[in-house]
Amino acid sequence: MATELYIQTMLSHPLFQNMSMEDFKRSAGGTHCFQDLRVGVFKEVVPMGVDPEDISYKDAGIHLTPEEFHKKVEALSNSAQVQQDTILLDCRNFYESKIGNFQNCLAPNIRKFSYFPDYIDTNLECFKGKQVLMYCTGGIRCERGSAYLRSKDVCKEVYQLKGGIHKYLEQFPSGFYKGKLFVFDNRYAISVNDDVISECRYCGAPWDEYKLCSTASCCQLVLSCLLCREKGFVACCAVCQEKGKASSETPSQPLRKEQCECTEKRVRIPVVLPH
Repeated sequence: MATELYIQTMLSHPLFQNMSMEDFKRSAGGTHCFQDLRVGVFKEVVPMGVDPEDISYKDAGIHLTPEEFHKKVEALSNSAQVQQDTILLDCRNFYESKIGNFQNCLAPNIRKFSYFPDYIDTNLECFKGKQVLMYCTGGIRCERGSAYLRSKDVCKEVYQLKGGIHKYLEQFPSGFYKGKLFVFDNRYAISVNDDVISECRYCGAPWDEYKLCSTASCCQLVLSCLLCREKGFVACCAVCQEKGKASSETPSQPLRKEQCECTEKRVRIPVVLPH
């Protein structure tokens, strides 16, 4: 009832007259998912690190409905020639694509969307003459990401999934997307199929349920199965594991966020070989 009231209120507001019912995405949840409400005004919903005045969403790629996108991915999976000419590009962060993605996609191993422009610039040769099928969680990042890629003027064409993975899964729960869909609330992920494509960091068993690193100063997410968590493996890396033990024994000054082995060893902008 509350959700319906919210949608109708939004649609009736003069500022949102260009919105429709299909712009809203619903999934099972409750008060435990959203413990507070914050309203803010931002220049970008998801910062890309490039001024929206320079790269506008108005220059985004061609929007494909879930049905159209599904047909494109189907052709990609059935034709060697289409595979040669097409890149299925996931523009989310590595921890999102790790637990769920379209199979045979190019999933940049980046930690933030603000790294995406540098990733494109570094690997621009990969996109030359290609048809690019881009997707993200709900379509917002694709609005900016596809516009940035199009601004390079190297692709044959750039398409994006309208409504993102969320809308695709509403129509194709057993389609080409495998695994869970990462979401930015206390659920961490929502599931529409039984596929598990990721594994426990410690033992390698199939596992896709994220928990925050046990070290208070770290905000990394960790995949640690129930058996490993029972053994005390609850940190994102060996360094944080030791920090956790030390902090429980002696109080110490809080450390800078993300100052751990995971971040220090991660290549900021990975290089991909052209195919």
